[in-house]
Amino acid sequence: MLLHTFQHIPGVGPWREKDLWSKGIRTWDDFPDGGIVISRKADTVARQRIAEAREALARKDLKELARMVPPREHWRLFPVFQDDAVYFDIETDGSQTQVPTVVSLFDAAGLHVFIQGRNMDALPEAMATRRLWVTFNGSCFDVPVLKEYFGAKNFPVPEAHIDLRFVTRRLGMGGGLKEIEDKLGVGRPPHLKGVNGYDAVLLWRAYLRRGDVEALRYLVEYNLYDSFQLRSLMDLAYNKGADDLNLDVPRLKVFERGDLLYDVSRLLLELGPTERDLDTLARVRAMEQDS
Repeated sequence: MLLHTFQHIPGVGPWREKDLWSKGIRTWDDFPDGGIVISRKADTVARQRIAEAREALARKDLKELARMVPPREHWRLFPVFQDDAVYFDIETDGSQTQVPTVVSLFDAAGLHVFIQGRNMDALPEAMATRRLWVTFNGSCFDVPVLKEYFGAKNFPVPEAHIDLRFVTRRLGMGGGLKEIEDKLGVGRPPHLKGVNGYDAVLLWRAYLRRGDVEALRYLVEYNLYDSFQLRSLMDLAYNKGADDLNLDVPRLKVFERGDLLYDVSRLLLELGPTERDLDTLARVRAMEQDS
């Protein structure tokens, strides 16, 4: 896909890029060394930018390519850098300060869960290991919340961030994440249907006030789906983008979550009560007995 991209050239937007394709200039290799394609001055710049992009791609320089390619087209970077991607989602306590309660990551190494009061402090280091971030509305909510909580100086910055909320909207797939999943045939199991962000707040409160580990497990499962479902959505969005552009590029095999569900079950079973949870439960029981 990147080899077909010309929008990293100044003055070339979606319309002019399609015009180049219609003239048979489908890839960087097709851009002629001589003659006039756009204009004499523009062609000189175009050849320079193509050479720079070719060099950046050869050394897998995601940061440089993301700088050259307009943010709206960063989805085109995905096939080359998918092994460097992390898909993540957060839940918060619903307060005005929006404290993160559960954050789940999915990357090439598998699933990772970070929980307030347990291991949340380890989140920035884990996210810093991945150069490409993939979220749904993460640029507007998840990342700002995490930056505020950890402090901008202590929170990593990715080399590229693909926010699928805006990618899917441009592809004509409006709506929220779960609505889009259902439309694409990758919806959630029945026990998670209808669960929303406010339910996530209530589940966290139940865990916090009563040490209710079952509530925590339900919350973590809900959040895990919010992260790893993004992989399937990324694949589907990329393929639709390639279809809409009518480009002769390999389509991605859409990620299937089946092999991952065992890991989800294992993680949930490992979420036993902490000492603090047991103290909370003992305190609640004592209050009940005194009443």
